[in-house]
Amino acid sequence: MTPLGPPDRIAYDLEEALELLAALEDALEVVADSYYLGVVAEVENEVVRLHRKLGFDHPGGEDGR
Repeated sequence: MTPLGPPDRIAYDLEEALELLAALEDALEVVADSYYLGVVAEVENEVVRLHRKLGFDHPGGEDGR
């Protein structure tokens, strides 16, 4: 029988994590351009967290990745 609810943990391989990071950064740019600051802050926090998990020091760069 399958447990109810989401798993306690999930794992991404490096390629999946980088794809997710790129998608989040793209979404962040779109939302930032639409002036929804509360949503931007929430997405930005997730991007920063993923950057740290991947071992990157500073999110963003010339190309935002």
